[in-house]
Amino acid sequence: MPTAAITCPTCRSQLHLTIEPAPDPQPYPQPELRLPTAPPHLGIHPPPPPAPPAAPPAAPPVAARETRPESGARPPYPTTFSDPRPLLQPPTTQPPKPSRIRRLSPQATLLTLGVLLLLAAGVTFLAVNWDSLPVAAQAAIIGTLAALSFAGSIPASRRKLAGTAEALAILGTGLLTVDLYGARALGLIPPTAVDGFTYSAIVFATIAVLALLMTRLAPKVITYGVTTVIAAQLPIPLVLIDRASLPILLGALLAQVVSTLFLSAKGTAIVRRTGSITAAIVFCGILVAGMTRTLLGLLTTTTLSITIATAAVVCLAAATGLAILRKRPLPAAIPSGLGECVCAAAAAFAVATTLPQLPGPSRWFATALATALAIIELVAARRTGKLAIVLHSATITVAAVDLTYCMATDDIRQLGYIAAILAVLAVLAAVRKLTDPVPSAAVASLSAQLAIILFAFDGYVGTWPAAVALAAVAAIGIAVTCGYVGKPLEPVLLTTAACAAVLAEIAAVSASPYTATGVVLTIVAAPLIAYGMNPRRRPTLLQAALLLIIANTAFMLGADAHTLEWYTVPPALILLVVGIVAWRNQPSWVFLGPGLMLGLAPSALVADTTDNWLRATLVVAAAVLLILIAVRYSLQSPFVIGSAAVAKIAIAQFLEVAPLIPRWITLATAGLILLTTGATYERRLTQAKQATKWVANLR
Repeated sequence: MPTAAITCPTCRSQLHLTIEPAPDPQPYPQPELRLPTAPPHLGIHPPPPPAPPAAPPAAPPVAARETRPESGARPPYPTTFSDPRPLLQPPTTQPPKPSRIRRLSPQATLLTLGVLLLLAAGVTFLAVNWDSLPVAAQAAIIGTLAALSFAGSIPASRRKLAGTAEALAILGTGLLTVDLYGARALGLIPPTAVDGFTYSAIVFATIAVLALLMTRLAPKVITYGVTTVIAAQLPIPLVLIDRASLPILLGALLAQVVSTLFLSAKGTAIVRRTGSITAAIVFCGILVAGMTRTLLGLLTTTTLSITIATAAVVCLAAATGLAILRKRPLPAAIPSGLGECVCAAAAAFAVATTLPQLPGPSRWFATALATALAIIELVAARRTGKLAIVLHSATITVAAVDLTYCMATDDIRQLGYIAAILAVLAVLAAVRKLTDPVPSAAVASLSAQLAIILFAFDGYVGTWPAAVALAAVAAIGIAVTCGYVGKPLEPVLLTTAACAAVLAEIAAVSASPYTATGVVLTIVAAPLIAYGMNPRRRPTLLQAALLLIIANTAFMLGADAHTLEWYTVPPALILLVVGIVAWRNQPSWVFLGPGLMLGLAPSALVADTTDNWLRATLVVAAAVLLILIAVRYSLQSPFVIGSAAVAKIAIAQFLEVAPLIPRWITLATAGLILLTTGATYERRLTQAKQATKWVANLR
């Protein structure tokens, strides 16, 4: 068998390959053909099936044996291929195992305890041995120990003893702090020589300078960098806290925040992180202190110039924060936009609480600012991005502060103006399609109603104008609904319009029970007629007719009218118009019957030729006209109602003159009628049936 030796180019291993002959290829298996079996009575027996072919002998596999390199040969190169990746396992429902809690190592525990004990020993030494040794000697001893600790951390860090170096750095910093404060507490530095805040500023400045120097000598020690950043934050506020006003102090702290971020960015990762955290804390302190000062200026009597300067510093700090966030965003664990939201809200709060303190129409300043911000937001139409977050936060904050201030001061008129402005802004947002039209329509209508009610409650407008204004709001809502039939906006508009109509009627009843009610219902019913002209909203015409009938009745009662037709004819005309417009394809009793009954029946019942011949004459004329129209257009209700009215007037007149007729004439007339009817009974019966059938066939 031929054999070849091959060297692997990766691991330099010797491989011996042996070539073996391969078995003959087998053909593709064909389906077995079977002949049909002969019947047993023919005596034909099928041949026995052939024996299956013998399986070929299995070929030995190709051998690839690795051999060790010979003595003195070149060692194999390390391979760059890693172990095969494990297969992905299907997800399981078992909860993940809790992460292992990191525990302090024994070395860290011992170092921590040692540092704490040494610090306690230093404090105890200063507290107990103050009368045994001079104060200067005690301070020198503690200072020497601090210096030794600082010095010992340098070789420890260079020899990669990180834990020891950190412990010595903490010990040295703590002993130095104890030494400096103990020297003043024990009288080495008289309290009258320097005040407490200034001395504390000197102490922290000294610690910051020494820690900064140690970062140059031992740059790998984390404690020195962290101490430098933290201690450097305290001298400026401690020096200015009792020497400068709050705006100056906040401005100095803002400058310190910027310098801290700038300088810490040049240090190690832990220094950058510490600088960011301390700068964030100081920055939040600036915002909180400034907002607190402006709020106190609003609630109490303080110096206006200080409040304005504080608000200006807060706005400057917010702008600086926004600029810093563009260069150094917050970590991914913090929600996006939180920093911008906080900065904008703080500046808006400071400005909103300062504006009401200004002289002049101060209550309008915050409202005007909130309105301007809202208009800018609607015009800009930015729904995402940092600018949108800033606009949202500022607008909401200013509006909330303005609303809270007006409610706290019981400024009802200003609340009414705010509600009116909100209604206009809601309409603008719906027109620009920036919000969902359904809630925008509800907010616009309800805000307008609230504004009118607040103005009326404050006495800014009278009850009568308020009722008319509410009715106009309802009419506008119904009119707008005509363009949104069958859409989600329709029920919202109708509901708010109904609310406005009810409020308008309540105001009208309190102002003038009759005249104001008629005016309000007429204003509301007018757009209902237009809304009912839609084929899908025909029943609304009946509601409009009902409102107009009530309005007409209220007008007549207010005018102290006693003529019956003033209360019946106008509503009848309204019903006739509504019926003809909406249901003219229905039977006449549907679209003409109610109006004709209301307009003609009351007058026909009270018509009396003796007292009022004009009413009886007009009723007869109207009835005859109805009969003619019914005959011409084949209408049943006008024919029946007109005939009934004429019959009633005729019977009434006959009853009026009956006592004047001699009795024999009455008896003779009755006898003639009966005789004529009996003589022509068959014919009269047929005519009566024809007449009944004709009337029944009318529409």
